[in-house]
Amino acid sequence: MPNLTSALQDTAGALQLISDAATGDRRHRAAVGALAMRVVRSALDGDPGYTFLATRAARELDTLPRGAERSILGRLLSLAEEGPSRECGGPLSWLLVAYAFELETTQRLPEAELAVVLARAITPDCAEIALHAGRVARKMRRHECALLLYREAQALDTGDGAIARLAAIGEAVVSEDAERGVGRAMRRAVRAGDSEAAAVALEERARLRRAQGRRRGAIRDLCMAVLRFSDPVDRGRAAHELTDIATTLSDVATAREALLVALTCGNGPQQDHALSRLYTLARQQGDQLGMRRWRSFSRPALVSITSSRTTGVPSPAATVLARFREELEANGGATP
Repeated sequence: MPNLTSALQDTAGALQLISDAATGDRRHRAAVGALAMRVVRSALDGDPGYTFLATRAARELDTLPRGAERSILGRLLSLAEEGPSRECGGPLSWLLVAYAFELETTQRLPEAELAVVLARAITPDCAEIALHAGRVARKMRRHECALLLYREAQALDTGDGAIARLAAIGEAVVSEDAERGVGRAMRRAVRAGDSEAAAVALEERARLRRAQGRRRGAIRDLCMAVLRFSDPVDRGRAAHELTDIATTLSDVATAREALLVALTCGNGPQQDHALSRLYTLARQQGDQLGMRRWRSFSRPALVSITSSRTTGVPSPAATVLARFREELEANGGATP
């Protein structure tokens, strides 16, 4: 498998260069990633030094904190241990995509780009991997590259699947007249009954509107995104973004309701952040009951009803979110 082993070696070398230029934790993590790539390449090549390299990599992997990155790299080493196989491209590609996503989440975009480019080299005809690569390129502000990758993802998904609809949103974001393009992509998703893609489009349009200073429009879009997302983590993220904007407008009612949605359905970190923000919001408003409620880090039946001290006029989003939250709570946090 000369092409694959060469690509793995190139990726390992690039990760090592990042490690050499970085400092602290990032330096160490990039070095471990580079070593893991060398182990996989060594296994595929039948290198007699594989055992020594794999032992060293396992030892270095144990120095990483427990978490997604350590788990993914451990699975890469396990895949290498199973022995070289011409069928390993598929699982190897998806492990690399998972690795790229973790790197992207932790803002290590150059490393994420290396991982997803390697995944594409192994499985070039996969629309989902092209979509991932487009997103990383967009976050790195390589808009021309992102545009090509998004269009490729649509072509690979025959232009009519879920991946194609998400790629169309990405293409619109990096194109001229982005807001109009995202609106078209959103309507296309709605017509197809694709609530997730429609929510992604609404979230992207909200970011565009916020950047233009159109914060009320951004609130409306994020409110609808919260309602459309089915994934709790996506919904929690959108709720926190909505809180950010509502707070700048002194729209306390909307901010509070968005945080309560995040508290109801978000993941652990999102819920913890929502509790902290609810306490801060109550303190800023002089809401003594709210401060006691959220300081305790519990969720009693009491609800703060202290009137707001701000003069901002709440948006209708607060009412919509309150109704939605009540339905969520009645369904145990699941989508109504």
